[in-house]
Amino acid sequence: NMMKAKGVWDLVQSYVILKESGKSVKYHFVGKWSDITEEQFTTEVHKKRLKEDVFAHGAKYGDEKDSFLQKANVFVFPTHYSNECFPLVLLEAMEKGIPCISTSEGGIPAIIENGKTGYIVDKHSPKAVAEKIEYLMEHPEQCAAMGKAGKEKFLKEFTLDKFENRIKDILTECYSRAGGSAQEALQ
Repeated sequence: NMMKAKGVWDLVQSYVILKESGKSVKYHFVGKWSDITEEQFTTEVHKKRLKEDVFAHGAKYGDEKDSFLQKANVFVFPTHYSNECFPLVLLEAMEKGIPCISTSEGGIPAIIENGKTGYIVDKHSPKAVAEKIEYLMEHPEQCAAMGKAGKEKFLKEFTLDKFENRIKDILTECYSRAGGSAQEALQ
């Protein structure tokens, strides 16, 4: 979602930092307009003279969203949303082999292994976001390795089968603690 609390303006500012240091990057924002409207975003991008490299595409779903992920080199989600729980968008990026940069909000540290599958940066830190993006740009082998590690972690821990098995194990354990059998728990 295009929300202030999801770090949209921090990400825009990270672009400004990279541009000022002479780096050539393109930012593509994908998400449903929320407390940031399309008009507000466009106005800010034009005011900062970023319209050649910073784009907002609105909400995308299914194949359209996959198309954006497949073209991405890095996925950045600098959220400071207080109700952030376990953002599936990070899992979607990891499934595609994209290294992720995010914050320690909610369950994100259980998703991103800092330095291995991506980076966790401080909230409200466009400079840290820019530094991590720049590092990955300058170290494409590290970027590819993080993407590969993220995909492996996704396949090992976050597929639907893994989720179902974890739920089954939790229910079995809870039921057996309550005096029931494992077979009864699964019925």
